[in-house]
Amino acid sequence: MARNRRDERLNAAERHIYMDELLHSPVGVLVVARSIVEVDGSPSDIPFADHLGAAYSTDDIARCLQELATREGGNGCFDVLTAGRLSELIVQCGQDLSPYMSDYLERADVLLAHGSSLRSFAEHLLDTPATADWFANLDRKRQVWIARDGRPAEPASFSADLRPFGAGITKPRRVLWTSTSIGTCPSGWIAYLRWGEDRREPPYHPWRLQVPSSARVYQVHGPQAWQTLCLAYPAPSSLAYPIPTSKDLIEPDWQAVAHDWDGIHLSLGGLLTAERVRWGKPSVQTHLFGWQVESTAWLQWVFDRVERLPDVDPGVDWDVR
Repeated sequence: MARNRRDERLNAAERHIYMDELLHSPVGVLVVARSIVEVDGSPSDIPFADHLGAAYSTDDIARCLQELATREGGNGCFDVLTAGRLSELIVQCGQDLSPYMSDYLERADVLLAHGSSLRSFAEHLLDTPATADWFANLDRKRQVWIARDGRPAEPASFSADLRPFGAGITKPRRVLWTSTSIGTCPSGWIAYLRWGEDRREPPYHPWRLQVPSSARVYQVHGPQAWQTLCLAYPAPSSLAYPIPTSKDLIEPDWQAVAHDWDGIHLSLGGLLTAERVRWGKPSVQTHLFGWQVESTAWLQWVFDRVERLPDVDPGVDWDVR
């Protein structure tokens, strides 16, 4: 179930499923909480709740969530948020809730324990115009690759390494990555390059890559779709952070995937509901980790048109807030 056009709205069945999955994801709950703070302010005794990172204890986070749950949020309460600003918040939440923190499990448990109390806010968030594309299929005309330097976007510069990334990071070792443009921001990767683990100084060098209709793209809009991919092309996996790993944990065999698919698209909704979420029965579990943003992993070159876009400096060229 996904919205293929920007003007489509979630129906009741879709909303129910996506809300359940969003509130069963620690990052998803944190994004809902941060969205409330963004539009309605921080709790008075936690003045910096816009960054619930390592500076706050699990008790602080629990108090913040309890206070946010008492607020009233009606239809349109999140309409002041832009898609670009939400993209920034999602990257920041991913960094604030680092799975490498020693008390990550305790923090994740606190978020999940309070997720249901934020359900009405999650519903309003999924109804706001800025989230209209969260569970949309790949937009083949708005894919942007960020080059590390001035090298051109061409088949000669693309060399895929489809071995597993390793260390519990469930993506190929080296492929071409694109993300969808967001308003005036050329790519969802920009926020991650500014604040993520692999920070890179601007300016950034974007290329628009047009994806033909013949390209075979697998869509991941949640943990079930990710598990389906893993079950179809299973390979042993592990967890990247210090949590006991089930011997039945699997991830995709990317060389096998490439026989049937040209690209794997993880929507923004898929990122929020599947990243760091163990899914399935004890006999076989999956766990998406390390994709960072809405993105598509291209296992082979399929593009029929490329266009060099102007270099961008986020602090100069636009303001998504």
